[in-house]
Amino acid sequence: MVPRTPSKQRSKVTAGSAGDAPELRRPPFAVAAHDGPQEVADEIMACFERLAARKDSMAHAHALAMRSIGIGDGDPLYRAGRAIARDIDRGIGAGVPHGYHNARHFLEAMLCALYLARLSKLDRRRSSRVVTAALIHDFHHDGSRSSEAPFRLEALACVEAEPYLQREGVTPRLRQQIQALVLATEPSCGVPFARDCVAHHADGAPAPALADAPQALSRLISESDLALDAVLLAEADVLPSIGMTVEHGERTQANLATEWGVSLGIEDKLAFVDRVAGNITLARFFAPNIEALRQAYLRRL
Repeated sequence: MVPRTPSKQRSKVTAGSAGDAPELRRPPFAVAAHDGPQEVADEIMACFERLAARKDSMAHAHALAMRSIGIGDGDPLYRAGRAIARDIDRGIGAGVPHGYHNARHFLEAMLCALYLARLSKLDRRRSSRVVTAALIHDFHHDGSRSSEAPFRLEALACVEAEPYLQREGVTPRLRQQIQALVLATEPSCGVPFARDCVAHHADGAPAPALADAPQALSRLISESDLALDAVLLAEADVLPSIGMTVEHGERTQANLATEWGVSLGIEDKLAFVDRVAGNITLARFFAPNIEALRQAYLRRL
């Protein structure tokens, strides 16, 4: 069954401040044990739509996310993320306005990362780290394809975010960990490297070679929890690309086609889903949704 469109009842959530927001009780800000993947996808899509309609969408979503984790506004990471989110809302570093890599994608990736962190029962430290990395992973994206120069866009995001983190007193170690997480979202080299590091820690597989990858990624070889969080972030990044629903998947692909200046059809979407879905591990909760999307696209061929 294809995930249904959110009902009016599910979509109705007030847009109050972070202090009184009822959405903190529902996905993506909380895990509801009785909800299946279809219901959770409905909740998350309704949240995406509601928050994206706000002028302060990134700042508000960031405040809600950090509050749901238990991070107060006096925390250096909270303050740095808030400053970045507010600048994105102003259009600074907000990516490609009418493309895919823009503030809407930043919002979706950040909230998917939050939900996966909660599903994985990450502690406050790791959850805030991965949410911050999701917030900045495409900061100042210029619309070029990552395959043209691997790690260029991810390194750009790290460079642009660094002054905010430094200014708010985020420790050098935490800044380096966030940099490693962001670099690990690079699809052709970074994501496979992160997965190989997880296999190294979990199964005793040989440690992967850095080769031409940035030295900052070496932290994934020495820090097992960071490697796992890197995979979580990569999957949070790809979930919106696949789509939480068929309609969402179609919209994200149309935005990507606009950004790249190319035509992308059903065959392209299916090829993408087939390429990435088999590697989904920490987001396997959403496997039924992904398969429903795949079947829907197959019927359209």
